Amino acid sequence: MGIFDRFHKQDKVPEPQEKAAAALEQGLVDFHPYDTGLAESVRALEKELRALNTNGRRSCDRDKFMALLAGIAALRKTPGIPGPGESGPNYFITLPKCASPEAEGECRAHLKQVFGITDKESMLAFCNRELRCHNNYLDFEGFWEGRPPFSLEELGQKNKGALEFFQVARDFSAQFYPIVGHKGYLAWDISECVGHLRAGYACGLLTREELDEMAEHWIVQAQIFQDWTDFAVSLVCGELYWDFRQGAKVPELNQGLELWSRLTHTLLNDGAAWASGLWYVPPRKKEYKLWAPEMKDYLLNWEGPRGCFATDHITVLGKKVGWCYREEPSEGRPDSGWRFFSGEESEEYVNDVAHTEVYDLNTICNYDPDILPLLKAPVGTAYIRDKDGKFHAEAYQPPEE
Repeated sequence: MGIFDRFHKQDKVPEPQEKAAAALEQGLVDFHPYDTGLAESVRALEKELRALNTNGRRSCDRDKFMALLAGIAALRKTPGIPGPGESGPNYFITLPKCASPEAEGECRAHLKQVFGITDKESMLAFCNRELRCHNNYLDFEGFWEGRPPFSLEELGQKNKGALEFFQVARDFSAQFYPIVGHKGYLAWDISECVGHLRAGYACGLLTREELDEMAEHWIVQAQIFQDWTDFAVSLVCGELYWDFRQGAKVPELNQGLELWSRLTHTLLNDGAAWASGLWYVPPRKKEYKLWAPEMKDYLLNWEGPRGCFATDHITVLGKKVGWCYREEPSEGRPDSGWRFFSGEESEEYVNDVAHTEVYDLNTICNYDPDILPLLKAPVGTAYIRDKDGKFHAEAYQPPEE
């Protein structure tokens, strides 16, 4: 029996029983969660982990944070790398190195034999090819929220089996949407990828420069999480989805949940691991309200340049767009011509170029989705948000040079 046969042939898919799920279901499209009981178990686990993790966040350096992101990998026995019982109290906050050339050889042989990883390029290829659970989830989310990233009809015409698999995987994942929201399975991808980077660095397959370069993406992605409990819940849901994709049935999924519950409990019970609350926040040019992983794709079908200008009132202070206009785009640049303001900026503020940046239109849509219906308006258009909270067209006056 195929993976989608086990679920797709149910006579009826039960409705979510959680009030939160019912609330989230309102306004969603093609949202049909399977009631496997796993969501209730994950909620119970989250409650337990919340009781353990009372430290919130405490600042730490980048190396400690990289090591903590690979906490689950550190609990596994990887040939050639010292395990928890063979290292000191700082095991979970230290990037390991193999103790001898022989140990390096063991680790390299393991990476090659099991994962086909032999260098930086094959490491990237493996992670990008295999560890993409969150990308799947974002596709599902796009359909639930009315932002479909592709046509199901066209997919079905090309490959009926792929369509059926996609729909079943999407409906399996729907049970976790009220729990993880846009964070989805991201923590699982981070944990697995950084775990492989950890091993590659330990055996000298990756240089320190390569480790830093490849880990930076995941460090930024991790900023979507509030704390290690938040991270752990996303990680567990991602692992359940991974096992599901590999063909695990519900009893096997429950066994996997028990294992990952123990692993996350271990890390959140250890004062030198996740229980420490240690967290690194990478520096940015400005303290933007949103991080890249918080962004959703609202402009999948947009044609033409996507560049725009917006002030810090929107992207740093988090104010809504109160006034915007579309002027002739700058020549030779990927410029849409759109300019966005809160409407509360002073003339002096606007005249200071340090308070305005160039952004992708989709970025500003994430700060204020209310602008979406305006974006196809022609050059020479202006809008103001009135007291009723809605945008109204107003006479366009070209800005003074």
